[in-house]
Amino acid sequence: MSESISFPWRNSKTARIVDYVGAGAAFCILCRLVTEENISWLGWVIVGALVFGLSIVKWPYGALAVLISTSVMPRFFVELSGWKVRPEDFGVVVVSVVIGCWFLFRKGKLNLEVLDLWIVTYVMLNYVSSAFGSPEPSSTLRWALQDNLAVLPYFLFRLLIRDLRTLQNAFRIFLVIGVMESIYGILCFASNRIFDTTIGVEVGQYLGSNVAGPYGSMYEANLFGAYVACCAVLFLALYLTETQGRVVRLTCFFITSVALFVSLSRGALLAYIVAVSWLLFRHYRSGSGPRLRWSHLGTVLGAIIAIVLVISFTPVGSLIQERFQNLINEGITEESAMVRLVIYSEAALDVLKHPILGTGTGSFRLTSDLPWPDEVVWIGSAPLRILHDTGILGLTAIAGFFVSLWIRVRRGLRSKNAEVGLVVGCFAGALLYSISFELTEGTHLAFFWVFVGLLTSSALFAVRTDATKPLLRSQI
Repeated sequence: MSESISFPWRNSKTARIVDYVGAGAAFCILCRLVTEENISWLGWVIVGALVFGLSIVKWPYGALAVLISTSVMPRFFVELSGWKVRPEDFGVVVVSVVIGCWFLFRKGKLNLEVLDLWIVTYVMLNYVSSAFGSPEPSSTLRWALQDNLAVLPYFLFRLLIRDLRTLQNAFRIFLVIGVMESIYGILCFASNRIFDTTIGVEVGQYLGSNVAGPYGSMYEANLFGAYVACCAVLFLALYLTETQGRVVRLTCFFITSVALFVSLSRGALLAYIVAVSWLLFRHYRSGSGPRLRWSHLGTVLGAIIAIVLVISFTPVGSLIQERFQNLINEGITEESAMVRLVIYSEAALDVLKHPILGTGTGSFRLTSDLPWPDEVVWIGSAPLRILHDTGILGLTAIAGFFVSLWIRVRRGLRSKNAEVGLVVGCFAGALLYSISFELTEGTHLAFFWVFVGLLTSSALFAVRTDATKPLLRSQI
């Protein structure tokens, strides 16, 4: 029988006195630091401890929640030795460290698929082009690291999602956070209109007007619109393809759609119309009974009409009408359209000078001679930005990934597995992003790669057989 070791002095009066004195001394030191020292780092230490704690709680759902929640907060950052460290960077690093420690001690084995290798190639080409094709390698290599931190969630999701239950719960977390972001954006817009506050909105976001565009916690209003629109089509796809929880999903579709209209983003709204139309058309041609199909279609159309009526009787309706009216009346001479055309033209000239390898990640701000601030001079089209930064090689790598992914998505759309609704919704979301990112590029932010990780996982599970290998062989 083992002998227990006790410390009777811990229960003595002397020990209690020592505890009180120590607590009082710590409190005095903290007060001294607050009054005379800069302890702004203390808040970040506390946040870091909370993020780390959440990452390891109820594994892997805590880690998935950290990756998803931090990806929708790119607006916030802290300066660290000249670097803009955003929550998404911090969340990715913390989860990567946790997985890395497990990987070292448990000696897991990676099983990369072809589409994973395409992304690895694209990541490496960012560094190669930044080192050998850039006019300022020190800057572009730093930006390559920041952009590739945004790509890392794709691989982390591939590692963490190893079964259907984890995939379904990851989608629940993703959609819950999407609804919360939508509500926050709506409240920010309403607060600005009623109380003239500027929290979560940017006055003059859309060139040529003083309208406050709500961005919530996203980088800017157009990306906020694209993000909530993606959540809306996901809710709609789940409503049309699954039988349980229809009322909740239709309600969430209504909330996220209102958030889209509130964003006033023309590109996101047009992409939303295309994605919703595809979903309704696919459901109309589905194998379900005619009565059931028309019932669902009627309910969705009723919800859309209700959204339009709600928007029409608020200032949002007139603001959206004004934005589209300006585009129709002025065409390419409309200020925001003209800015994009000028930027695209100059970026295309740079591509002709360095077509193979590009000029490095984020290099347009270095090569551009346009007399605008840095926050305006950035390439809004995703394919053109990738072509400019990494050349034909980088664009080929991204195209190879999406072709490989499309092959699996197409097979997933034809399957009869339980997760086909997730594949349908993610494909509609990808269609939406492919349109909206032609005007406001978002592939350099983590929220897009979180979505791609979910899309890839759902497509692979939809076509998975017993012979299909997970990305990580050992169980995390």
